[in-house]
Amino acid sequence: MVNVRWYYRLCEVPEAVYQLLVQDRNIENGKDLVTHNPAIKSRELFISDATDCYPASALRGQCKVQHYSDIISAQNFLPKQDTFFYILGYNPETHRLASTQGEIRVGPSHQAKLPKCQPHLPSQEMPEICESLEELRWSPGIPDCDLMMYLRAARSMAAFAGMCDGGSSEGGCLAASRDDTTINAMDLLHDSNYDTGKALQALVRHPVPRGIDKKWTEEEQKRFVKGLRQFGKNFFKIRKELLPQKETADLVEFYYLWKKTPGAATTRSHRRRRQIVIRRIKSFPKTKQIRFK
Repeated sequence: MVNVRWYYRLCEVPEAVYQLLVQDRNIENGKDLVTHNPAIKSRELFISDATDCYPASALRGQCKVQHYSDIISAQNFLPKQDTFFYILGYNPETHRLASTQGEIRVGPSHQAKLPKCQPHLPSQEMPEICESLEELRWSPGIPDCDLMMYLRAARSMAAFAGMCDGGSSEGGCLAASRDDTTINAMDLLHDSNYDTGKALQALVRHPVPRGIDKKWTEEEQKRFVKGLRQFGKNFFKIRKELLPQKETADLVEFYYLWKKTPGAATTRSHRRRRQIVIRRIKSFPKTKQIRFK
């Protein structure tokens, strides 16, 4: 068996997406581009994250694919037989070209489109109005050693409550290691004016905060996972489209707690994108597939 990497030809990338790339290259490097040469332009590929495994007998041949950091360095490319090059990667789900180097991109396709300034817009017509100001929630005035002893005591209380509730040591360890257990202890310390004795008394009554399953209904969790698959970590859009009854901050809090649960490992958006990339690439005719050993 041979592992192969999937690439896209220029004709498989939407024309509008490629034209934005051409504009960026013109702005960055001027009009004299190496891709104006048809022989070289036809040899440019776009790499993807998809890989597959085939028996060696299924391969029709092999080719050589060279990588260049930018279009200027690609001037050294020689269009020999079965030789190609790539600079960018392509995601067929988002229809976007992305750099493989991680450098900052400039150009019209990477700029935000701002609306016209309307300084005298009435407040009732504003898209979002912040009615309440943010509150300072952490300004400790106690030594670090006292803080560490307090947090250890808080986790011990949570572990004991978890063992009583779940009936096992694993349940106690899970309750003590949860991030929201530490956050709950720090919030109570702040509300107690950083008096550790008073905060510990409050923790005795509520050592473990409510879990995700109690804060969110099963239907709300399903909608959140659906929104994460559709919109990625655009929590504002998830809230607008699927969970209008929640605040954006609630979605952010839920995401960072939910992603550590066992169910999150199989429902993350990047895993789904990888599967879609593989499935869509396989649907192309064999004449458009580039494989190499």
